[in-house]
Amino acid sequence: MSSKKMGGLGKLSQFSGIRQDSQPAESEPVEVVEPVEPEAVEPKTLSAPNAQSSSKDKAKRKTCAKETQVTLNINVSRRQKDWLSDTAQTIRDNNEDPVAPADRVYPQHLIQVAIDLLQSSEVDWSKIRNVEELRGYLNL
Repeated sequence: MSSKKMGGLGKLSQFSGIRQDSQPAESEPVEVVEPVEPEAVEPKTLSAPNAQSSSKDKAKRKTCAKETQVTLNINVSRRQKDWLSDTAQTIRDNNEDPVAPADRVYPQHLIQVAIDLLQSSEVDWSKIRNVEELRGYLNL
């Protein structure tokens, strides 16, 4: 690309701040940064929102927060979709004070809790053959 096309501004490398030669100019100060040792940093403590939470629940929530979120496309009935939306809205309406966007409840959160509930249930998954058997086992 010529400098005429860029309006006479010159090459892009001139704007990056990276010098073409490997030696820093004598007029430029060189700053040496020393790494911080892990022992020197005090760990942050997290307070539990509910004193009745067990340590197992806290560990689950902590690992869930660090996990990478992925998109899952599922088909649900219109009735189920409406119930999820209405229930999430009811939960949001239960708050008298404004809630930060990251802490608001949406249908996806209800589905995540339902998955946690299934994982923690005492179902012998090796004996379940279809959805109807699962519904019967869970008394749904």
